[in-house]
Order: sequence, then C-alpha cells, then structure tokens
Amino acid sequence: MNDEIEVVDSDTRKSMGSARLVKSNHHFYIHWNGLIMDFKRHEYVAGIRIIDENHLFIWAFTLEGEPINAWVLDADGDIKHSFHAGNAIAVVVINETGIWIGYGDEGIFGEGISTEALVCFSKEGTVRFRYNREVRKAPVLHDCNVMCASKNGVWVNSSIDGRLVHVHVNGRIDSYPMPRHLLDCSSLMIEDGVAYVEKEGQIYRWPFKEKKRAEVFQNDNK
Repeated sequence: MNDEIEVVDSDTRKSMGSARLVKSNHHFYIHWNGLIMDFKRHEYVAGIRIIDENHLFIWAFTLEGEPINAWVLDADGDIKHSFHAGNAIAVVVINETGIWIGYGDEGIFGEGISTEALVCFSKEGTVRFRYNREVRKAPVLHDCNVMCASKNGVWVNSSIDGRLVHVHVNGRIDSYPMPRHLLDCSSLMIEDGVAYVEKEGQIYRWPFKEKKRAEVFQNDNK
C-alpha cells in the first residue's frame, strides 16, 4: 500500500479487539488485530463491524438493488456468507440478537427490504425481524441513521413522532416522548434508563425513565 491511506470506518468491541476498513490506491483493506486483509468484492465498501472473535461484517452503500452488498468474513479474511442487506444502509449495530441495519430515506422510500426501515439479520443473511411489517402502530421511521444496541434489540428515534423507541427482536416496542431539541441527533447511547444524546457538538444527559428533563452533559463547542 502507498502512504495515502483513508480510514473508511472502524469498530472496537471489548475483548474482541479493533477493526479498521481502509482505502489505499483505490483498494480496500481490513486491519484486524495485527492482520491486514485485502478486500476486492466491491468497488466501494462503506463500513465494518465486529460480529464476534472470529467474524467481521462488511457492507456497501448501494442504491441500485445489487444482489450482494454485505459479507461476513472469518479471521483469515475468507468470506463465509454474502447476501443483499438492503439499499441505502445508514447505520449498523451488532449484538447477540443479530445484525441490525437501519436505512436512509432513499432506501425506506425505495424498494426491497430497506423499505422496512429497520431489519435484523442473522450472520447467514436470514431475516429475523422487519420493523414496518412486524410492529403494529409503531412510531414512523423515515430516516433510521442513529441506533444503539441493547441486550434484546436496539434503540432508535422517530423524529416524525418525537419518540425514543426501544425495539425488541421479538417485535415488542417501548417508546418514550423525546424532547424536540434532541430529535435529529448525531449519536445515541443508553445506559440504565439514561440517554446520552449528541447534537450539534453538545452531549445531553436525559434520564427518560425518571421523566426528567435533558441537560447539557458535555459541550464540545467551548
């Protein structure tokens, strides 16, 4: 590789190390726990996540309904599974329930699996959960680009309905009214009934379970 290296995406998980997806001289490479693996399956790949100690998930942002745009690799860089994971992939988180993918509006208002807004896949590519199909009277997700993993599912927010939504893989949802100024946030973390929400350089601490107001926890603009 030459010296011009672009870090496309990275992921770190406790006890599983860190992984980086990098681009150099129009080629993509995976750096994982001291190994460098060449990846030549797509002209542009967008992200990387660690599934477990032995597997990585790689995906490409596509709009044209390509038959394959997601790959599961083993620790040697060999492809174990590949499948179509939807168009306009906006965010990916992984936990023991599966690979959760949220889609941008180009996918949600397009065609195929991405019109479900939020989908959970197994690492083999089997669909385990579809938000729009399996959740009745659910808050509307028109652009699912912020997500946080939980033990049994994921947390997302609905800017249209103004709700913080906990989606369980079994189809159950819990939702909470979300302060309007926290909608359209850039990142979200949930811990013990408290949401840490990043928006416009500020991080807010919001104890939503106690129905308390959100306050600035950290201000990066100062």
